[in-house]
Amino acid sequence: MSLDPYALTIICIGLAIGSFVKGLTGMGLPLIAVPFLAGFLGAEHSVVVMQIPGLVSNAWLVWSQRGAARTAPPRYDLVVPAFLTLGFGVWFLNVADDRVAILLLAGCVAAFLLLLLAKPEFRLDGRLGRILTPIASAVGGFAQGATGVSAPLFSTLIFSFRLPKETFVFYNGLIFGIFNLIQISVMVALGMFTWERTLEGCLALIPLFLFQYIGMKTMGLVSPGAFNRIVIAVVAAMEIKLVWHAIGG
Repeated sequence: MSLDPYALTIICIGLAIGSFVKGLTGMGLPLIAVPFLAGFLGAEHSVVVMQIPGLVSNAWLVWSQRGAARTAPPRYDLVVPAFLTLGFGVWFLNVADDRVAILLLAGCVAAFLLLLLAKPEFRLDGRLGRILTPIASAVGGFAQGATGVSAPLFSTLIFSFRLPKETFVFYNGLIFGIFNLIQISVMVALGMFTWERTLEGCLALIPLFLFQYIGMKTMGLVSPGAFNRIVIAVVAAMEIKLVWHAIGG
């Protein structure tokens, strides 16, 4: 990589913070790390490079919390619509500006976040859940492909199901891991994944392994109540970052 030591240091810091948050809460790696990388590599380049550490990170979380699979309720309405729109989002990333997708994602996240803050015991189930979940899933799938980021929306959705923290982390890792596989396939087909970007993605695994491990160990020390507050705080921070990026910050 033709980057100076300062740039490499900044990128490693972004990956370290994102990996720690990912290990602790099951989300946050792309949204934290991609803006750091984008300042030096460009948006499209950064989204592509992050697919390799993202896939490894999510696979690691699924394996570490595999026991939660026995209690994780199947939510096809959460994943199938996203799978159908994800490829279109990747195509959009390849040919167009991503600001519209980011604004759409930010709007959805803001609505869910305000609901969670106003009504902490809120659960997205029943008739409301059957209506909103597939709609939000389709929007999130497009945003994931177009921007490499949909954790604020999907993690907020999963959080509203009020699952145990291990199941919450398992579900995040599973869904985003499948997203990574689909994105990598579409990116390879579109010629977006070069050998240089593959190498950069592999180098990104070095800070990932260290700091995600620390985050995963920390999760075991956090109570369910504190975990819920951390998740809401992370989602709020993600929302601020999305809006800032969308308006040109």
